[in-house]
Amino acid sequence: MAIVTFKMKDFGIDNVAETAEKLGLDVEEVSGDSISIDISPNRPDLLDFFGLRRAMLHYTGHKTPNESDYKITNAAETSITVTKNVSKVRPYISAFVVKGIKLSEQQLKYLINFTEKLSETYGRKRRKMALGLHNYDVIKGPLVYDASKTGKFVPLGMEKEMSFDEIIKSHPKGVAFGSTVSAGKGNGGVLYPFLKDSEKILSMIPIINSSATAIDKNTHNLLVDVTGTSETTVRGTASLLASSFADQGGEIFPVEIKYTKSSAMQPDMSYREIKVNLNKIDGTLGFRFTESLLITYANRMGYPASKYGNSLLVKVPPYRMDVFNYQDVIEDMAIGFGYENIKPIPLRSASVGFPGELQEYSNRLAVFMIGLGYSEAMNNYLTNEDISFRQMLQNVEQDIVSIEYSKTENITMLRSAILPLLLQDLSRSAHEKMPQRLFEIGSVFSVSNDKAVEKVNLSFVEEHSRSNFADIKSVLSSVLSFLGIKYTLKEESNPSFIEGRCAGVFVDGKRTGVIGEVHPAVLDNFKIAEPVVACELTLIGEISYFKK
Repeated sequence: MAIVTFKMKDFGIDNVAETAEKLGLDVEEVSGDSISIDISPNRPDLLDFFGLRRAMLHYTGHKTPNESDYKITNAAETSITVTKNVSKVRPYISAFVVKGIKLSEQQLKYLINFTEKLSETYGRKRRKMALGLHNYDVIKGPLVYDASKTGKFVPLGMEKEMSFDEIIKSHPKGVAFGSTVSAGKGNGGVLYPFLKDSEKILSMIPIINSSATAIDKNTHNLLVDVTGTSETTVRGTASLLASSFADQGGEIFPVEIKYTKSSAMQPDMSYREIKVNLNKIDGTLGFRFTESLLITYANRMGYPASKYGNSLLVKVPPYRMDVFNYQDVIEDMAIGFGYENIKPIPLRSASVGFPGELQEYSNRLAVFMIGLGYSEAMNNYLTNEDISFRQMLQNVEQDIVSIEYSKTENITMLRSAILPLLLQDLSRSAHEKMPQRLFEIGSVFSVSNDKAVEKVNLSFVEEHSRSNFADIKSVLSSVLSFLGIKYTLKEESNPSFIEGRCAGVFVDGKRTGVIGEVHPAVLDNFKIAEPVVACELTLIGEISYFKK
């Protein structure tokens, strides 16, 4: 999430706060003529004032979406040659030129805030994506995107020339974002990506631009570059930015990107087509709409639309990086219709619900854990590889259940273990009184024989200054005794735990869990200050202890 603040008078419509809420946005504060809005990460185009204003104008009917809004010439304004060196560090770049832009002080402020928020959130603090803005009038000839161990230029905010190494060590931006180029570190040192023209270095990417190409309110012609590690993200961001500058009255000119074996004209400002079956829209939303109403709702959300047989042909504008398939379009149709217009219907059922045997089993075990002094956690099944594996010092497993078309890197898979999420809970509750004891009983997921497998696990953790293996083993013995299960422990190596203080839990000769003292490097990854001991057991799955 990112909170952005704008002047309400700049939108040019009434009821700005109400319109923002109808678009599904959270209004954090209205103070005087300013409004602060919380923007979700799946709509990066709304971080931009002009993107948000565009969405509001569409929604209120002040602007009708038109496929010709973002047409650009096919002739390249200039070119960027991408070298083999930079492919080892930060391989992808997109760029375009904006001419005839008139930036007021307020517009310039909005622009700088937008680029910073976009790089911070959608760009994962510039690691996945970052962008640069340059005064195009001072750029000479074709450009080169390269990487080198050495280089010098005068960075923004400085008056003297600095080397790449000096910028990393002493410039505020170098200190803050130097780790984004650590992937280029080799035997001979770090390869630093940079952009240059025929005479000078324009920027050290993604750290800092050169003072020679600095922009201000008198700058009317811009070169905009976008770099990163994901080609889809880089290209999509360039299209988003070009759309924003076009909405501000600028004329967009493409740049030819020349890779070693291919070349491409960018940005791509074409509209994508998605056909949505009319019955699928009605069935999903629970209403039967006329074709004209559906087109109206699509227009409210910025889509040019028309009837196509038994489907609605929706054209997705280039700035909508978050739209992948018909489901995203139907969600927008619901927003266009208005959630406030959807009335709840009482549920009619003659059935009487009661807890199943599995739930009663889990409830009894939960009461027992609470009796041992543990608090119950309830985490989401959705997580990501970084928390589940990398922060646990584990290799990413191949049998995980991944999420297709994930809109954010925070949610990319179904959890395969509960322990990483409990460690995240401990990290978030660092201010609470010690000791802290947490447990969770819930489903974990994996893939076996090309099918998703669901198991039920129990995981529990204990954090305090004197936590040790004997403490957690005592709890394990109590739990399995309560369940009527005999077990044995066998010492094993596990990178998530301290060597010599970790064991596998075996029942009837089969491994069904792990117990041990969590490795200090894992605790550092989760920013946990005190020692932690932990255990995770499979209760129901390939080995099932549930009995009727």
